[in-house]
Amino acid sequence: MNHETYRVVPRATAAGIGIGLFAAAAIVVWFAIRWMNASTVEFERLFEQTPEQAALEIVRRLRMYAWLYGGSLLAIAAWIAWMAARIIRTQRMPPPGSWIVEGQRTWEGTAAVKRGRILRIVAAALALLAGGLFVTLWRLAGTIAVPGP
Repeated sequence: MNHETYRVVPRATAAGIGIGLFAAAAIVVWFAIRWMNASTVEFERLFEQTPEQAALEIVRRLRMYAWLYGGSLLAIAAWIAWMAARIIRTQRMPPPGSWIVEGQRTWEGTAAVKRGRILRIVAAALALLAGGLFVTLWRLAGTIAVPGP
């Protein structure tokens, strides 16, 4: 492996970054659960007072989730596809200029191209999942009966 074409991160630094990212994800999940619990109480209150307004709010949120989740997965799929294209073009995995952990294995030639093609398939599958999730949430929102004016 030629370290001159990669940005090498010491193992301790990589472990610290990994622990920090895991902790950040745990905090985000904790806040999301609290927000969902608060939303449940809010919806129950709305349904008791004005069911029409509650239905409108549920439709609005489902459509917002469709955009957020579908868009997020599609962005990840696009990044994976871009990385796969770089791997196939350079015939190196990870592509030159990437950050790697000290001692990380790298591949060149047909082994790298094979992994790049697999990543291309993963990106396509993730893009299909994103589209399916978007359509499912959007249609689910459309099944909620919202009274007209």
